[in-house]
Amino acid sequence: MVEKLLIIYYINNRNYYKDYGGKSMSKLYDALNEQMNFELESAYIYATMAAYLDEQNMKGMTHYIDEQVKEEIEHAERIKNFLQETGYGIKYRPLDPGDGKFDSINNVFEKALAHEKVVTSRIHDLVKQAREEEDQRVLNLLAWFVDEQIEEEDTFGVLVERLERINGQWNGLYILDKELASR
Repeated sequence: MVEKLLIIYYINNRNYYKDYGGKSMSKLYDALNEQMNFELESAYIYATMAAYLDEQNMKGMTHYIDEQVKEEIEHAERIKNFLQETGYGIKYRPLDPGDGKFDSINNVFEKALAHEKVVTSRIHDLVKQAREEEDQRVLNLLAWFVDEQIEEEDTFGVLVERLERINGQWNGLYILDKELASR
């Protein structure tokens, strides 16, 4: 079987890596593109959480989660920029916001923590794949995400713990709501 020819285009001082036929060369870069889409989907999921919190008249919590929406979009942009700088053609897919149903304020933050654990797992899978492909550029990009996920899980873990201690008591919820407004 004839090996595929690797064609390297130098356009605007960038390396565009494509295999013969114009198909994507790397499953790793396809997986990064999917992670970019997942980060956008995460923003959409957090937006449904913010809508629920707003319906509960928890303006500080709404603000906090709205800021999380922006952060997820920034994460997607970071990956998108990397992919574009390395010559990868970005592909978008439809986003799924989930069902947007929450049983309580606690449930919002429990689902946020569970979601961040999924993100962490996905990032770790990407790191493993980048190591297998020996792609240092991707490893450098992902190092930031590994650190970010430590912070995300810790932050939401603390909020879930605090909400469990508050135990649905409105005075505690209002105090936490005021604190979260300062993000």
